[in-house]
Amino acid sequence: MRRGAVDAKKFFKTVNVTKEVSGLSREIEPQLEDMFATIRRKQEPEIKIGPHCSNPYTCPLTEKCWGFLPPDSVFNLYYGGKKCWRLLQEGVVNLKDIPEDVDLTERQTIQRTVALTGQPHIDAKALTRFLKRLKYPVSYLDFETFNTAIPLFDGLKPYQQVPFQFSLHRVAAQGAKPEHHSFLADGKVDPRPDFLNRLRDGIADKGSVVVYNRTFESSVLNNLSAAFPEHAGWIEKVKRRFVDLLKPFQNFIYYHPNQQGSASIKSVLPVLTGHSYANLEIKEGGQASMEFLRVHFGDVPETERLKVRAQLERYCGQDTEGMIWIVDALRRIVGANCS
Repeated sequence: MRRGAVDAKKFFKTVNVTKEVSGLSREIEPQLEDMFATIRRKQEPEIKIGPHCSNPYTCPLTEKCWGFLPPDSVFNLYYGGKKCWRLLQEGVVNLKDIPEDVDLTERQTIQRTVALTGQPHIDAKALTRFLKRLKYPVSYLDFETFNTAIPLFDGLKPYQQVPFQFSLHRVAAQGAKPEHHSFLADGKVDPRPDFLNRLRDGIADKGSVVVYNRTFESSVLNNLSAAFPEHAGWIEKVKRRFVDLLKPFQNFIYYHPNQQGSASIKSVLPVLTGHSYANLEIKEGGQASMEFLRVHFGDVPETERLKVRAQLERYCGQDTEGMIWIVDALRRIVGANCS
């Protein structure tokens, strides 16, 4: 744990913002009457959706105001940006209704085609090349981290990502039963040393290491390498074995209409395997981080702490088992399209 009192001067800078605040306050006063008039209304004002819905902050009524959009709306366009708004202004709401003369990127064109046909886009040759990169034994790996403004342990910077959990499914050969290894910190001490030691014990000495979005796992390992240089050589070898399962979906080698423009594992897993995160108590990484901090550093009963730890194990475990399911599904797709 962190030793000694918190020295605020090491975390914050004192900046005089009187001039800026005074200027802003003069702009706010004339708007107050309009604000109160809106608050007094029995029904929300009729305002068209636009970039103002999220600038400078996301409006709490976004879900209601955007509710008229269909699941396959033009706002699912990959990096659509201003193009989405222009299409909406022209009366185009559905992806399938985008006119042929609209300038679309290759990935956006795939989205329109998939919306028209209702069938997934499959580049079987590219999928085959990707799958051939997997060398057994394959280790499927996922991390969970937390970050806090005031570090909980010595040697950390504000908001530094601290890994507190991993799930690792190791598959010795294609079709073999996965072997599961996991780590979940107890919250009493800096989890990083135990995290590294347990990871080193669990991960295979050779073969591919499959992750979903290698940027995240790589950044966590880079921070660990800097903090514990005795592990730096081993960490670098592990990173060189990374295979990023995000890539086939991010590059639209495979794209299903129900992904709705997303390549995240939460969107890909259901369309390929029928599994989802809907029945899990913890459904995404941000929630996992908050729940870990709540039950290990908050005042909660032991029964609650144990319950949440079991939920964390299920969530992180599904991330890595889900990657196995996805790879198996891709193999079946390749087989069906190459036979």
